[in-house]
Amino acid sequence: MDISLESISELRRSFEDKLNEQNEVFHPMDLAKINNSDSWLKRFLIHTEGNQEEALSMLWNVCEWRKSFGVNEISESNGTVRIDYLEEGIMFPHGVDKDGKLMFIIRCKLHFKASKDSEECKKCAVYWFERMERLTNGDQITIFFDMMGSGLSNLDMEFTNYLINLLKMYYPAFLNYIIIFEMPWVLNAAFKIIKTWLPAKAVKKIKFLSKHNLNEFVSKESIMVSWGGEDNYKFNFEPENKKVEETKKKV
Repeated sequence: MDISLESISELRRSFEDKLNEQNEVFHPMDLAKINNSDSWLKRFLIHTEGNQEEALSMLWNVCEWRKSFGVNEISESNGTVRIDYLEEGIMFPHGVDKDGKLMFIIRCKLHFKASKDSEECKKCAVYWFERMERLTNGDQITIFFDMMGSGLSNLDMEFTNYLINLLKMYYPAFLNYIIIFEMPWVLNAAFKIIKTWLPAKAVKKIKFLSKHNLNEFVSKESIMVSWGGEDNYKFNFEPENKKVEETKKKV
């Protein structure tokens, strides 16, 4: 969808007018993005199909949520996110889909709802979303549900709904595909319910795939050995701050 610079400027002006009227205080980092990032504002207009009123409402709600949830403070270096959860590798970014978009892999068989603090799991998801935003400069991602070996005990409808709401309400135009890989038949009914949580345009992005047709939507180089490919990647959590320091040393 083509969004003009004038439309972006209009959204920025509308936000500033509302901010002055209501005298609200938002996080300085979010205000800086609104002032300086045309690409971020453009995503709100894409998400709302160019509707200025809806884009403004969404932008305002996003700023409120980011402030109340403490999104800008979530980091592995300050104790705001469970490092042990991150290290388990239940969810992590790796590889790209057929469009070159980063994949966010969720290994469902490793997740047991009863053994996890749901609020901490939500923080981990937001941590990764924010990290991927920085890594890709706001480019789209593909959510990859690796359901090999999973069953009813791994099903967490609350967390799945939370992920969907992040994409619907707080991370505009961030989703490329949702890939459901090797889904057990016992979870068919659950995913029929999950589909109802998505808007029609997002339902079209859901792809139910198996080893036989995974290469239709995932880059050949990113198909891991366990999925029938040749990528022998093994997850090992690396703090973002460490990666930044390593990059600085190379420069």
